[in-house]
Amino acid sequence: GKGTASRFLPKVLRAMQGSQFHIQLVEADLHDWIGAFTARQLPVYGTNLDPQAQDYRDVPALTNGAIVMGNEGNGMAPDLQRLTTQNLYIPIKGQAESLNVAVAAGVVMFRLVG
Repeated sequence: GKGTASRFLPKVLRAMQGSQFHIQLVEADLHDWIGAFTARQLPVYGTNLDPQAQDYRDVPALTNGAIVMGNEGNGMAPDLQRLTTQNLYIPIKGQAESLNVAVAAGVVMFRLVG
């Protein structure tokens, strides 16, 4: 989608480690997807380093819903942040400033999806 890396770039294909042959990849507009989840009254959680964001540990586990992760350089686009049910953050201890997006996604999914 807009603002994301092409799934056909060599760096992306290397990172996928062959997963593109085993999972369904969908290329679509996130605005439309978030709208579809919202219309079905399903929660959509985004991630954001923002005072308005909620600690991810305080959110109940999902049975249905979506998690939207931003990119490592810029995070989630502000227009997408405004569409989510709630934006979440991961408290970081120590000297680290941030987590890489794959690690952050794993942490959030482990908690919300189990």
